[in-house]
Amino acid sequence: MLARKYDYEEQWAQPEREQPVQPGARPRRAHKPNYKLFRRRLFVTAALVLGMYFATVMRSAALVSAGNHLIKLQTQESQLIAKNAELKIEVDQLKGPERITSIAEKQLGMKVARSNIYVKAVHQ
Repeated sequence: MLARKYDYEEQWAQPEREQPVQPGARPRRAHKPNYKLFRRRLFVTAALVLGMYFATVMRSAALVSAGNHLIKLQTQESQLIAKNAELKIEVDQLKGPERITSIAEKQLGMKVARSNIYVKAVHQ
């Protein structure tokens, strides 16, 4: 008997589908990666990230500046409150009857009339 040589690979291989060729159509080229589009997208993404970074830095600087201004205002407020308390004490001292009587006696030559002093008695 003669041995036959069988090609089993051919038997199981799927036939390739061929696209019908249209007249005037160009054959399709293999798809190349589009590096130009990738670079453009990368540049836009980097620009967005840098823009957001600079915006964050500017906002942080504005917050620090506002914080420093607030601290200055609080310091000024505490100084003004202390000065106001001192002035209130001074006003109370200037309003006191002792001061008025001393000015009347020293500068105007007046004397306190002891006969006109009335004392109110409390009845029980």
